[in-house]
This record gives sequence, structure tokens and C-alpha cells, in this order.
Amino acid sequence: MTVQPRRKVLGNSVFIGQEAFLLEEELSRLKAGIGDGASMNWATYNAEEGIHVDEILNLCNTFPFLSERRVIVIRNAHKLAEKQMDQILSYLENPSESTSMILVLEGEKIDDKTLKKLARNAAVVRFDPMRNISERTGWIMNRAKVHGKTIEKDAAMLLADLTGTNMWFMATEIEKLSLYTASRPVITIGDVRELVMKNYETSIFTFLDAFFDRKKDALFRLYEIESIGVPELEIISRIENQVINHYVVLAGLDWKKMRIHAFVAEKAMARKSMWNPSQLLALLDEVRTIEHQIKSSSISHAFIAMSELIGRYVLGTRNEERPGKRLPPR
Repeated sequence: MTVQPRRKVLGNSVFIGQEAFLLEEELSRLKAGIGDGASMNWATYNAEEGIHVDEILNLCNTFPFLSERRVIVIRNAHKLAEKQMDQILSYLENPSESTSMILVLEGEKIDDKTLKKLARNAAVVRFDPMRNISERTGWIMNRAKVHGKTIEKDAAMLLADLTGTNMWFMATEIEKLSLYTASRPVITIGDVRELVMKNYETSIFTFLDAFFDRKKDALFRLYEIESIGVPELEIISRIENQVINHYVVLAGLDWKKMRIHAFVAEKAMARKSMWNPSQLLALLDEVRTIEHQIKSSSISHAFIAMSELIGRYVLGTRNEERPGKRLPPR
């Protein structure tokens, strides 16, 4: 008789992080791990919706239904009232052995004092964004293995450049590439160029090319990608990524050391007469200002703000040089 290794029992946890894709995927994985009893033994509550902690704790202390484990998820746990958090902390000191509680703090911070108290009896798991292209390239290569594929490092780097920091988009493109290559075990740079770039030729990549070529068509292309539902923050991320790539190349920095793909570097160099490093820094400042306004909900029409910004660059005079500024690390 073969003895199966014992699975690690999910304990009580605090999920913290700004990378929603990784966080949501982990929750989905844990729910799937419950098996057929998930519908009866997985409960999600939102602290913003006036929850009753007493009822939640009663459920925590109830044996799971036809399953070994019950999981209770409390989203926006940082919004719990002080009394409610005290109840949670008290429960965690003597939790049910058959229930796992997961407190989720999506993109938010919790005060260090409370976090230290939670950490005494719960595992703190962080889901941070991958801003570094090297990290994104490594993630893409590992993600391809999930689909039974190997992706060439060159191809992974190009895909990381094209998709920016949006992991939802990144994961979707890897899945598409895996289906596109069918029985072939390796995803090549040709596959990335053929599928990813051509599929988005009439949308976001066409917009980016038009914008960085400083063509009036960029405004129409922006309207086009708005109409098909591309999220504002995804567009912002892509613009920022391209600005940084152009800056590195046009400022004469070692783009190979910065792990920028040769294809991307060639396109940036071809635009040397259209942009100078100071103009790129000014553009990066303005784009990041819009990004901050979106994330802080201080702007109601992000696409209008982007249209005004892009219009100034493709229709008006180019920004004056702004010396003395440095580009944040890639």
C-alpha cells in the first residue's frame, strides 16, 4: 500500500498586498483544495458591508459539513471596527482546529501594532507587485510551466516588456500562447510577435506606437481602446513602461544591462528625433500624477485626463526640457 504524503493544513492567515491577481489566484487555489464541499464550507464576508463578527465566529466554531475543513474569508479586514478586531484577535488565540480564517487586506496597510498582534497567531502572506522586469520575466517562465510549456527567455523578456505590470493581462497572454503553440513544447519569440503583438495591433500596441511616433492618430487609438474596455491603469502602466524603455535607450544608458529587449530598443532609437530624455521625464511625471489620481479616486474621468495629456504631445508644442530630474530605478 502506498502511503500518500500528508497535505499541509491551511492555518489562519492574513493576506496583504497590492497585487490583486496573485491574491485572488491563491484564494481560488485554496477554495479548489476543499473539493466537493467548497460550496458548504467556504464563506466570504466583507467588512465594508456591516458584518456581524459574532455570527462569523459562531460559524468558525461549527464543524465543517462533510469535509475536513471550513474556510472563512473576511475581505477589507482593515475596515473592521476596533471592537470587531479585538473579537477576531481573541478568537485567534484559541481557534477552531477545523476552521481556517483568512483576513484579506487588498492593497491597504494596517497599523503595525494590530499586524503584530495578528502575526502571533496567523501567518502573514504578502502579495506585492513585480515592478522589476527581471522578476516579471522569471514569473512568465514559471507560469508557462503551469500550462505544460517552456518559454524561451528572450520570448519571456519581450512578453514582459509588452504586457507591462498588469499580471491579469500577462497570465491571459501566456494562456493564449500555450493554446496557440498546441503540441509544440516551446513558446518562441516568434510566437510572441505573431500572437501577442498582432492580436493587439489595432488596439493598445497601435495606440502606443502612434503616441510615441507623436501622431495625431494616437487620440483616436486611445478612444478605440477605451471603447473595448481596456482598464485605465493598464494603459497607464504600459505608457510608463514604454517611457522608461525610451529614456534608457535615448539617454545612452546600457539598455542590455537593463534587460530591455533588442526589438524594443530598436524602436526607441528610431524615435530619437521625436523625443529627448528631459521630455520623457516630464511625460513620466505627468502620467504618474494621473495614476496617483486614479488610485486615490481624486479623478472621475481618467480617459479625459489622458486625452488632454496626449493631445499636448501630439498636437501642441513639445515640453521644454526639465533638467536635474532622475528617473526612478527600473
